Amino acid sequence: MRIISIKLTDEEYKELEERARREGFVLLSDFVKSLLFSSSYPHGTQVDNAQVVSRIEKKMQDMINPFTSQIDEIKQKVAMLTERIEILEEKLGESKDNMKDINKKQKKSFESKSINVKSEPQHKKTAIDILREQGVIYESELKLNNPDAFFDKLETQGAIVITTDPERIAIDSNFYEEFKKKIANISTSDEIEVQKYLTKQEYKLFQKLRQYSVIYFDADSKSWKFVS
Repeated sequence: MRIISIKLTDEEYKELEERARREGFVLLSDFVKSLLFSSSYPHGTQVDNAQVVSRIEKKMQDMINPFTSQIDEIKQKVAMLTERIEILEEKLGESKDNMKDINKKQKKSFESKSINVKSEPQHKKTAIDILREQGVIYESELKLNNPDAFFDKLETQGAIVITTDPERIAIDSNFYEEFKKKIANISTSDEIEVQKYLTKQEYKLFQKLRQYSVIYFDADSKSWKFVS
């Protein structure tokens, strides 16, 4: 026979004696044996499998729940991004359609002008006539044998000629006056914003003059000015 020794406080020992008496044990040792050899499941019986499975499922669900909420959040973000991409694609499609319409109109307009030029005999256009139609002529875009004579003649006929280091720029006087008024009323130095206020020809002239330091943005008056 083997002996197991258990150390208890006085209070624990008294409580154990009281429980043994309540359970009907005469000897305290018999009560302790009963506690040691008793089991939650009676000997010879099987564990309730359904209950065990239920507990395992609950623990697994508790572990999965945090990840499930994160997955749901990711799904929501993906759905939002998908919606935004669809909107952008729709707008891009509309922009392409608009560009096609504009190109068709420009092509028709060009063809119409070409037909009119061919069908209606006209006198040979002079340089000043071309300048009045185009608004601006850039020396860098011309191939002239005598560019000095060309620009001098335009100037004598009333054109505005701006001389810069890279090239000379001839501007129709009416176009020039309108251009000056417009840029004087533009109160931003942002080129993208400036473009909104000018036509394609005017914006091209604006870029050239800015590049050649002919115009500058006056921060005090918040307007574009010509260098004196």
